[in-house]
Amino acid sequence: MIIFPALISPSLLCVNVGSLFKTRCMMCGHEAANYKSPICAALEGRGAPDPDTHDAQIPVEQLPRCEQRGCNGLLRPAVVWFGETLDADILSFAEKALDSCDLCLVVGTSSVVYPAAMFAPQVAARGVPVAEFNMENTPATERFKFHFHGPCGTTLTPALARHESELN
Repeated sequence: MIIFPALISPSLLCVNVGSLFKTRCMMCGHEAANYKSPICAALEGRGAPDPDTHDAQIPVEQLPRCEQRGCNGLLRPAVVWFGETLDADILSFAEKALDSCDLCLVVGTSSVVYPAAMFAPQVAARGVPVAEFNMENTPATERFKFHFHGPCGTTLTPALARHESELN
């Protein structure tokens, strides 16, 4: 989930679950951008999201490693996985931003993973319009003023386009 209060600097963008385009060292904690796909040769053709996929059995010495001087720790995606806690500073920022927003967009989420799942319903409870963009209804859909059903790639762009009355 990304929280971006309008009318503030993009440098204050709040990404509260991390990014698959960053890696984090499990030993030293260093984070770095990583756009390689796959992030190491041993992962080529592996990791299909099929639940019947067998263990890839990649030797640990072939897994991606931290390049920080003297570290060599294992790398993982710099994301928050189920069971891990979100950064307290990011949660605090998100709560402050949501307390002052006048519109909330919920884009492509199941709205079932907490604490992020509580954000939009709390905004809606204040009377602030919430627009949900999703392929299906979620447990929170009925609380929101708007629901745009379909792929976010096709529903979000037209919904955010300037209305003809706003054009010069």
